[in-house]
Amino acid sequence: MKLFTLIAFTVFSVSAFSQTTISIATLRTSTSVSTTTTYFVNDQGKEGVFYYDSKDVTSADNNGTVIVNGTRRFKRQYSGPLDTRWFGMKGDYNGTSGTENSAAFKAAIAAAKKDEVLLVPAGQYYVNSNIEMPTGPTKKVNFLIYGDIYFGKGFGFIISGMNQEFKCYGSIIGGNSGATTEAGFAAYTGTGVYLKNLYNSYIHVNEIKNFKYGIEQSGDQSGGTANGSQYNKIYFRAIHSNYMQIRISTKGTSSGSGNWTNRSYWYGGQLGRGTPNVTYGKGGWFGIVFAKESTSNSTSAMNGHVFHDIGFEGLEIGIKAAFAEHNTFIGGGFENFGVRQGIDLDPVSCVGNKFIGLMMLTETMFVSGRMGVNTVIEGTPIWTGPYPNVVVGGNSAMQSITPNKLLILTNKYTPTNFLVNKTHDLISQTGEFPTIQAMMYRINGVIRSVPFKSTFMSVTSSTTANPVTLPPNIGVLRIEATQAKTYKIDAGDLARDGENFIVEYLTPKFPITFTRSDNNATVIAATNFPSGGTYRCLWVGGQFKVSKIGAEFRTFTQTGPTYNIADGIETHYVNNPYNNSSCTLPAAASWPGRVIVIKNMMTKYTTQVIGISASDEAIIPARGAMTVKSDGTAWNIISFYKRNVAL
Repeated sequence: MKLFTLIAFTVFSVSAFSQTTISIATLRTSTSVSTTTTYFVNDQGKEGVFYYDSKDVTSADNNGTVIVNGTRRFKRQYSGPLDTRWFGMKGDYNGTSGTENSAAFKAAIAAAKKDEVLLVPAGQYYVNSNIEMPTGPTKKVNFLIYGDIYFGKGFGFIISGMNQEFKCYGSIIGGNSGATTEAGFAAYTGTGVYLKNLYNSYIHVNEIKNFKYGIEQSGDQSGGTANGSQYNKIYFRAIHSNYMQIRISTKGTSSGSGNWTNRSYWYGGQLGRGTPNVTYGKGGWFGIVFAKESTSNSTSAMNGHVFHDIGFEGLEIGIKAAFAEHNTFIGGGFENFGVRQGIDLDPVSCVGNKFIGLMMLTETMFVSGRMGVNTVIEGTPIWTGPYPNVVVGGNSAMQSITPNKLLILTNKYTPTNFLVNKTHDLISQTGEFPTIQAMMYRINGVIRSVPFKSTFMSVTSSTTANPVTLPPNIGVLRIEATQAKTYKIDAGDLARDGENFIVEYLTPKFPITFTRSDNNATVIAATNFPSGGTYRCLWVGGQFKVSKIGAEFRTFTQTGPTYNIADGIETHYVNNPYNNSSCTLPAAASWPGRVIVIKNMMTKYTTQVIGISASDEAIIPARGAMTVKSDGTAWNIISFYKRNVAL
């Protein structure tokens, strides 16, 4: 249901008087104009009804809404926007000639009331001067432009103050053209739309071209209290064929920490124009530039800007920034082969800038050595490899510990695929398998996995923990504990066939068992370690294969009358040529499963073996030999050789 409100107009009633057609010139100069007659002005573009205002004796003639005849003021009766054509603007520009409209444009601005909408209708208007919006707050005018505005060289719109509203649905065109080199574009003059110390304002433009700067937002104050630009919303459809399409800057020396430019929101829009892989800078040289001018004493980086859905195409350099921190680029992206150099971030003064949800980035998108500091990429396919055989290396990246490198962050079980070396050799942060590989590098076109340095752990009788949690990427485990223990293996060490570790098992009296760290499932049972020694534990097909490595003990020759057989001796020779000898076995309980061979090298003396089971023979005759094995309680003879004994 619509509600209609009856509005009572208290202005003078036109119906009470007759109406006469007249020109502006006649209304201004004729002595016969009447104060009781309404006049319809029929000048082309200025048509409208004028009435005599008896209460106004001071207003100046503005050629649009107030016409002065002697001491009398005739006022235009209208509702809605203030039409700039009423003040003499003509949209008759044909590209080379036409009415110069700067005086009429400025007259219309001067005539506008606070918060009034100033209308530029459809047409092509030539303006050879800067056009400044009133700054307010007592004089704030909203612009609504449907026509195309052609500026002379060096001129454009200047918008300052706060709460401004500027809408241009036509094109804003500068007086420069034809450049194809950086020097040619740098020689351009003028700024299409200059947002100077602008706050909390709404800017909507359709197309801007042929200026030095398409849109510039700046903190621009020389002397006195610092000033800046922030919290604006800027919408655009296409900005192209300028030296810089968007420029964000600080200028001037002012008090305190200097001028600033931050926290505005940009909604695109295409920057640049041209055929990918063909035109490059012919569609404009720079896309977005952050620049602290030499005149600026600002200590604040340009920060907090958010750029939405901006496409870069036909440019030489997409983004070039210095003194820019924590700005965000969301969506949009770089046209494939449409920008020669994508992103150029100063490696010192550009900090924490973010690229989120772009169409894609390639590994060569960043200019060599110009990746900023703590640059973050999220939700963006990062393509790597030679065209056309490119692959997605990952969807997120951050700064590497290696200067001027990015780390592609991958799922911990997903490898990063690389084909050839590039300037920025993007690498995986985790490698294909956690705890096993530190990195995956591409070296001379070959993917190589770089392992973590394997870790070592020693468990002694003073280690009371049970179970014992092994460190990730265990390489060697030495066990001297005097109690049975369970050892928890990091699950990441079980991710790939061929991963292995060594166990030095020195006290086999106490069984050892290995389980997974994530679910406590047994992966190596105690039965895999039947005796002391060195074991290799190899992960194959979802289970550990355990094997003993080489000889278990050493050989020793006794030359004196007595000797205690030490740890680590496998074969014990007795060679004392002077008299009978003896050797003492270690405690059987400490060495279950251990085998020792004792050989008497003497030709006429015997060797007594002390510690052998009482039920076995303990004397080895000359040139004889004995093999004993511990059952965990006693040493038992399993082989005995006597020379020259007839069977």
